[in-house]
Amino acid sequence: MMRIRSILFFSVAVILGCSILFAGSTGKVAGNIKDKTTGEPLIGTNVILEGTTLGGSTDINGHYTIINIPPGTYTVIASMVGFSQTKVTGVRVNIDLTTTVDIELSETVVELGGEVVVIADRPLVQKDLTAKTAIVGGEQIDALPVTEVGSILSLQAGFVAGSLRGGRSGEVAYWIDGVPVTDSYNGSQIVEVNKSLVQELQLISGAFNAEYGQAMSGIVNIATKEGGRKFNGGVGLYGGDYLTGDEELFPGLSFSPTNIRNVEGNLSGPILGEDLTFFANARYIYFNGYLNGVRRFNPSNIAYTDSTGTFQIYRDASGKGDSSVVPMNWSNRSYAQGKLTWRIAPQLKLSGNYIFDRSVAKAYNRAYYFNPDGTGRNFSTSHTAIFQFTHTLNSNSFYTIGGSGFYKEMQYYVYKDPYDARYVHPKLQLTYDSYSALTGGVDLSRFTRSTTTGLVKVDYTSQIDATNLVKLGAEFRTHKIRYRSYQLQPIAAQSDINLATDSPFITTQIPPVSSNSHDYYRRYPREFSVYAQDKMEFKDIIVNIGLRYDYFQPDGVVLNDPSDPSIYTPIKPSNIFFDNNKNGIQDPGENTKSYADRKAYWYKKAASKAGISPRLGVSFPITERGIVHFSYGHFFQIPRFERLYENPEFKIGLGTGNQGVIGNSDLDLEQTISGELGVQQQLTDDIAVDVTAYMRDIRGLTGTQGEEIIIFGGASKYSKYTNSDFGFVRGVVLTLTKEFAAGFNATVDYTFQVARGSASDPQQARNALASGELPEVQLTPLGWDQRHTMNITASYSSSSWGLSAIGQFGSGTPYTPRSSQDISTILTNSQLKPQYLNLDLRAFYEIPLDAMRIVAFARIFNLFDIRNEVNVFNDTGRAGFTTDEALARATNPAEYINTIEEYFRIPTFYSEPRRIELGVNFEF
Repeated sequence: MMRIRSILFFSVAVILGCSILFAGSTGKVAGNIKDKTTGEPLIGTNVILEGTTLGGSTDINGHYTIINIPPGTYTVIASMVGFSQTKVTGVRVNIDLTTTVDIELSETVVELGGEVVVIADRPLVQKDLTAKTAIVGGEQIDALPVTEVGSILSLQAGFVAGSLRGGRSGEVAYWIDGVPVTDSYNGSQIVEVNKSLVQELQLISGAFNAEYGQAMSGIVNIATKEGGRKFNGGVGLYGGDYLTGDEELFPGLSFSPTNIRNVEGNLSGPILGEDLTFFANARYIYFNGYLNGVRRFNPSNIAYTDSTGTFQIYRDASGKGDSSVVPMNWSNRSYAQGKLTWRIAPQLKLSGNYIFDRSVAKAYNRAYYFNPDGTGRNFSTSHTAIFQFTHTLNSNSFYTIGGSGFYKEMQYYVYKDPYDARYVHPKLQLTYDSYSALTGGVDLSRFTRSTTTGLVKVDYTSQIDATNLVKLGAEFRTHKIRYRSYQLQPIAAQSDINLATDSPFITTQIPPVSSNSHDYYRRYPREFSVYAQDKMEFKDIIVNIGLRYDYFQPDGVVLNDPSDPSIYTPIKPSNIFFDNNKNGIQDPGENTKSYADRKAYWYKKAASKAGISPRLGVSFPITERGIVHFSYGHFFQIPRFERLYENPEFKIGLGTGNQGVIGNSDLDLEQTISGELGVQQQLTDDIAVDVTAYMRDIRGLTGTQGEEIIIFGGASKYSKYTNSDFGFVRGVVLTLTKEFAAGFNATVDYTFQVARGSASDPQQARNALASGELPEVQLTPLGWDQRHTMNITASYSSSSWGLSAIGQFGSGTPYTPRSSQDISTILTNSQLKPQYLNLDLRAFYEIPLDAMRIVAFARIFNLFDIRNEVNVFNDTGRAGFTTDEALARATNPAEYINTIEEYFRIPTFYSEPRRIELGVNFEF
C-alpha cells in the first residue's frame, strides 16, 4: 500500500508542479468552403464539430482548420447567413493526421428552408501520411478473432516473427493517450491495455516524427475511449479450453469450458451534467494453459541409490504425489481502468486516467514435469496514472498541462516467505541420469524488480497559417530502478545431506550481497529531450520536418581497473593491503584494506550521453487517389537498463576461461538510420494498395563482440557489454485494403524482409567464446530473419450475424545447425525451420432488444490444429526427430522416471494447439 500511495502522490505532485502537453493523441480537420453556384470561396463561414465545442471559421481564401480533435467519427456542420446549413456525416479523424472536408454551400431558398446532409467520402489514401502507419479503430478490433491488443499488432505489415522491421525486442515505444508508457528496464509495456479500452491504435513503423523518441523500430500509439453524454456499457463473459487430437504431445488436455474464464465490463456516461463524463473498464481472466505436468512427486521427495546399489524412486511414502494432471503454464490477470473527463469551459478540458494491472503466472519448466510444485510463480503489478489539462488559446493553438507516473513491480518465488519451512535441500534436484526429469526439489532462486517513472512533457502546437502546423516540445523523465536477485542456501550446518537418513527440509539463509549468489542495486537514471517540427501542407506536397535532441544521465559506475573487477574479492596485492613499498608482499605494518578503503577509488561515474536526430517525411499527391511518400530519419535509444546495470558489483567466477559478463553503465546511445519510399493508390471506391520499400542501418547495439578482459594473473577473463553489434535490414511491405462494402471487408499484409546483423542476442559473442568457438564478426541472418510473412483478415457481417477470420503464413526462421559438411560455411543461423501456417475464426449472432443488444460469439484459434514447429533440434532442423535419441538409447539407460522417447518429445517446440472460446456480451 505504501508503494501505491507513493506513486499516486508523485503523479499528483507532477500535475501541480509542471506544465505539459501530451502530443500524438489528437488529429485535425481542414478544408475549403465555396459557394456551390459560383465556386467562389466563402469568407467567415462557421464550422463546428457537432456535439463538441471545437470549431473555426474560414479565412479570406475560404479555408478553415480545426485542431486538437480526439480520434473518432464526427459530423462537421458549416453555416453562414444566406446559405443553407450543411452537415457532413461520418468524418473520421485519426491521430496526427489531417482529414480533408471540402464543403459547398447553397444559397437559402426561403420556401424550402431546412438543411443539407452529406455523407463524407471515406478516402482510402491518406495524403499527409509521410511514413508507413497502420491505423486500427476500436470497432475493427472488436470484429476480429483476437483477445489481446498484442495480437492486433502482430498482424500489421512489418511485424515479422515477433520483431518490427528487423529490430531487437525493446525497440518499440508504447504510448497511451500521447504519453510514453514503456518500461525502460527491458523495453516492454508497463501495462497491457485491454482491447475494449481502445478508441484507436496506430503502429508507426516508418520514420516517425521528432515528437516521438526512445524508439528505433516503431511507435505503438493507443488512444483510449472517453465517456459520452449518454450512458453506455456492457458486460462480457466467455469461457473455453484447448481441443486437440495430439494426446502424446499435449497430455492431459480434455476440453472443459471453464479452463479459460473471462469476465469484463465497462460503463461510461455523464456525471452531474454533460460536462463531466467517465469511462470505466474492468476485467478478470484465468487461463489454464495447454502445457501440463503430472504430480508424481512432491517437492520433498528423495530419490537415491541405497547401500545395495539399488535406485529408490521414493525414500518413503511422503514423497509420493497424487498423480494428478497439473497445469504448468497457467495465468490469471486482474485489470481495472477509470477515466474522468471534465469540460470545464469551451476552451478548458481536464482528464485523468488510472490503470491497474496485476497478473500471476507460472512459466513452463519441463525439468519439473513430474514435480510441478517445485517451480515458482511470476507476479507482475503495475499502476499507471495520466492527467491532462488542455487549454485551447484560439482556433489555431493550444497547450496542455498534465503529468504521468507509473510503477511496475515483478517478482518470482516458490514460497512468499524466503524462510518458509517447506524449502528443501538443493541436492534433491539431482537427477538419476542425463535423460531424467526431476524427482523432487524446489527452485531456490528469488527475484524482484521494480521500475518507477515520472514524466513531464511541455509542448505547444499552433497552426500558424493555412500550411504550417508547428509543434515544439520538451520532455523530462526520472526513473527509480530497484533490483534484487539471489539464490537461497541452507545454513552452514545443513550444507550437505545424507539422502538415506536426513530430513529433506532446510533452514534457509539469504547469502550476503558480497557473494556471487546475490545481486542488488538501486539506480536513478534521468532523461531529457527537446524537439521542434513543422508539418507543411501544400496542394502538391506535404512535408514533415523535425529535429530532436536526447540527453541521458545513467547514474551508474564503471571500473577504474578492469583487471581486478570484484571489490569484495580483490586479486591484486595493492587492492588487498596497503603495499607501501610496492613489493607485492604484505609486510609487517601494511594493513589489510577494508571495503570502504577500496570503494574510495574502485569506481568512476559513467558519463552522460546525448544525440541529435533529424527527421524528414514527404508526401507527393500525384492524383486524387494516389500519393508517393518518402521518409528518412536518425533514431536514438538508450540501451536497456537491464544491460546497463547487469552484475552491478562486477562479480566474476573463480574458475579459468571466460567467467561471465558485466554490465556497462557507460554504454552509448544505440542508433538506427531509417529510410523508406512508398506508394499509396486507391484502385476502386473500396480497394486500395500501399507498397513501401524500406532500409535500416543499425549501429551501436549492445553486444559482447569486444575483446575479452583478462583478469590479473592471466588465468581467467570476462566480457562486458559494449556498443559492438550492428545490423542491416531491408524489406518491402504490401498492404491491400478492401473497405467495408456490401457487408464485407478484408486486408492483406505481406512483408518481404532480409534482416542480417552481427548478433541476435547481446550475449551471443560471449557465449561463443565461452564454448571455445570464435564469434561471427560479419553480417549473418538474425533469429527473426523470416523472408516471407503474410497476414490476411476478412470479415462479413449482416444485420444480425457475421464471420471473421485471420490467416497467417510465415516462411521458416533461421537456426544454427550443429555441423556442416563444408567447414568454410558460416554456421550461425544458416538453416531454416519449417514454415508457419495458422487460421483463426470468429462468428457472432446479435439479438437486439429495446434498450440492449445481446451478442453471442465463438472464437476458434488454430482452427485446423496445425503443429507448427517453432523450435527445432539443431542436428535435423525438425521438432519431432533428432539423432540424439538413438545415441541416448545406445547408452542403455534405466528409464526409471521417464522414457527416452518422452525426454525427446518437447511440446514447447510446437505452437499452441486448437483453442475454442464461447461467450456472450450484453451491451446497452
